[in-house]
Amino acid sequence: MNMTFLELRHLKTLLALKETGSVSMAAKRIHLTQSALSHQIKLLEDQFGLPLFERKTQPLHFTVAGERLINLANEILPKVAEAERDLSRVKQGEAGELRIAVECHTCFDWLMPAMDSFRQHWPLVELDIVSGFHTDAVGLLLSHRADWAILSEIEETEGIIYKPLFSYEMVGICAKDHPLATKDIWCAEDFIDQTLITYPVPDDMLDLLRKVLQPKGINPNRRTSELTIAIIQLVASKRGVAALPFWAVKPYLERGYVVAKRITERKLYSNLYAAIRETDQNTAFVEDFYETVKSQSFSTLPGLSVLS
Repeated sequence: MNMTFLELRHLKTLLALKETGSVSMAAKRIHLTQSALSHQIKLLEDQFGLPLFERKTQPLHFTVAGERLINLANEILPKVAEAERDLSRVKQGEAGELRIAVECHTCFDWLMPAMDSFRQHWPLVELDIVSGFHTDAVGLLLSHRADWAILSEIEETEGIIYKPLFSYEMVGICAKDHPLATKDIWCAEDFIDQTLITYPVPDDMLDLLRKVLQPKGINPNRRTSELTIAIIQLVASKRGVAALPFWAVKPYLERGYVVAKRITERKLYSNLYAAIRETDQNTAFVEDFYETVKSQSFSTLPGLSVLS
């Protein structure tokens, strides 16, 4: 058997399958068509004469052979990434500054682990979060008061480059004994007589209002809170309902504090993008921070979708 058949792209494919749990999601993750990914896996299985995972399982269940290659991917790919970072340091230097601006209140829940991981690879890059939540993060980039921004919408601006991070489901949450707790799917009209608890941001930054309620002319009573946990507590106390990312409320659902429901038949999805100055796009640590944030998010946050 030719043991040099195995390539890094195969390991990346298998790791994407493991982390996403499906062929279609893995294909999007590594920018292949579903048929191309399936063909790549079939060639691997033919080469080794072993199945790598069980078909028609959700999420995918890997065989012993598949798990062995997953373990290899977890061992090899970080070393390859580290070697590439070392070469970038040699070429561009190790030091720098990366000031991050965010316009979403829940960003900190998943951004901090990614920042910790990045610091291990770039100890001489000074990471900082521009204090507060910003409705004009692009303006901070253009005025050089920030170097990296997280946005929910793309604003085509000269000198700014946008890169997709991920898409995630927004769910409606209410108290366990709230009247809406008996409905599996909430529609716009269900919010008419409710108090909607939100973060203190403009309406055009709230996807529930912008995508679901405003098109129907619905504008419920409002109450705001800065903190996710405070919104959860208000909802649990039947002071109102809210719409939050599934990954942000999942721990509280598991503890039984509140219940979550789908918003509309098609579900309500929100997107996140990274924005940088065009002049910084070839800076090694800026690019590596993007890759770190993206990979860390997909490996730790439940229910993410690939954003093209």
